Amino acid sequence: MDHRKRLRLPANFAYIIRSGGANLQNSEFKISYAIAIGGVKAVALIGHTQCGMVNLLAKKEQFIRGLVQNAGWERESAEAHFMHSAPMWEIGHEIDFVLSEVKRIRTRYPQILVAPLLYRVEDNRLYLVRES
Repeated sequence: MDHRKRLRLPANFAYIIRSGGANLQNSEFKISYAIAIGGVKAVALIGHTQCGMVNLLAKKEQFIRGLVQNAGWERESAEAHFMHSAPMWEIGHEIDFVLSEVKRIRTRYPQILVAPLLYRVEDNRLYLVRES
């Protein structure tokens, strides 16, 4: 979901689902579609460093203030929205979450190759995450 980077891929090479924190829990139908209709055989799950979904709860006030100032929300509605959604999107640590999400996706789609990757914003490189 990171707005700082753009993947450069050949045309018709891949389906791309952007999701905060590399969290695909609300995107399973899209994954299922890509597999069932698109014939996808592999998934590259790419997390990245400096992810805004890490320590999300610490951004509560900034989030609320931003919705109030930028979107015209009432403070109470913005706070309720944050408190309802933040627990679903908080990921803890980038690598740990990517590995747990890869495990979950592999369980859901056992015949699909799922690779855990990490994009390091600091050096603009993509890394395969070692699994223990």
